[in-house]
Amino acid sequence: MQVCEALIGKPEQIAAAIGVADKVPFAWRHPAKGRAAGDITSAIHMRLLLAHSARHGLGLTPDHLIWGAREEDIAAILADRAAGKVAAQ
Repeated sequence: MQVCEALIGKPEQIAAAIGVADKVPFAWRHPAKGRAAGDITSAIHMRLLLAHSARHGLGLTPDHLIWGAREEDIAAILADRAAGKVAAQ
C-alpha cells in the first residue's frame, strides 16, 4: 500500500483509479486475517492498479505489489517522472 500511495496518490485517488469505494484502500493499511498490513486484498485490485499505472506511466510493477520497494527505488521512479522519462513497466 505504501508503494501505491507513493506512486499513485492518496487512498481516495487509488480508489478512484480502480473504481472502488473511497474507503477500500484505507483498509489495506491494516492487517486482516490472511494478509499483512499493506497487502492489497485481491489479485483483481492488483491488476487494476497495474493497468492504471501502465496507462499513466506511473512505474508500479508486480514486484512492488508483492515485495514492496526500497525508498531509493521509489525516489528514482519519481525522479524519472519529474524529468519527463516514462517509468519502466
